[in-house]
Amino acid sequence: MDIRVLRIDDADYPAHLRSIPDPPEKLYYAGDVGLIRFPGIAVVGTRRSSPYGRWAAGAIARRIARCGVPVISGMAEGIDSAAHWGCIKEGMGTVAVFGTGVDICFPASNEKLYAKIAESGLMLSEYEPGTIGYKSNFPQRNRIISGLSKSVIVVEGALKSGSMITARLALEQGRDVFAVPGNIDQPNSIGVNKLIADGAFPIMQLEGLESLLGIGEGRIARMIATFSDEEKIVIGSVLEAPGISAEEIALKSGMPLRNCSLLASALELKGFIRTEGSRLYIAK
Repeated sequence: MDIRVLRIDDADYPAHLRSIPDPPEKLYYAGDVGLIRFPGIAVVGTRRSSPYGRWAAGAIARRIARCGVPVISGMAEGIDSAAHWGCIKEGMGTVAVFGTGVDICFPASNEKLYAKIAESGLMLSEYEPGTIGYKSNFPQRNRIISGLSKSVIVVEGALKSGSMITARLALEQGRDVFAVPGNIDQPNSIGVNKLIADGAFPIMQLEGLESLLGIGEGRIARMIATFSDEEKIVIGSVLEAPGISAEEIALKSGMPLRNCSLLASALELKGFIRTEGSRLYIAK
């Protein structure tokens, strides 16, 4: 595995994670680290999930992924796995935060999911490769799940569970917390229903979820505000006229062709645009 290290003073270390009270000093990762450049949405819940819970987690994750936002979870069985798979099915990279080293598939039953995330997503951990799954590691890693996220959605969870820990940490970090209401006769509904009673936003339906989460405007629209003026010219031109060339952008904007070509290459490396010959398009 191509495992790398991201340190807290590195330029690529996500600012939203650095801002939490106790950010990890370093992260070991494998995969597309660009997926955590901007906050994602965490979808978490119990391992002992119901069919309804797994359906809800997957359906919510698919809605999030369609907006170009990565779903972040802990790759546990049940709700976490359903959320990761929902994101993957929409062709969006998903982020798994491990309580082990990233070279260890935990649980072993998630071998297929582990391979898929390794192929097209991001796996990360504050624990060095080879670290096994000590029980205390998992509550500790939950602060990273919430820290990398704009909001945390809890789908099924008992009153005392890892997902409730993640929700509490999210509130401490200033993140929004959402919960899917559950049947009152199910033990794994007690936690989520209490979250709602305590002020978490209830997810009552899938329709309008994107607006509720504040992600309906799409990935590029959210990210473009962080670009340099020259980057905005290039990507704005591609948004306005898909298939435009660097030469055409140079003529239109008055920027040197060399600058346009270099900016286009940089934006392609960052995953914002794609090229077909000399033509430029927004990356899907």
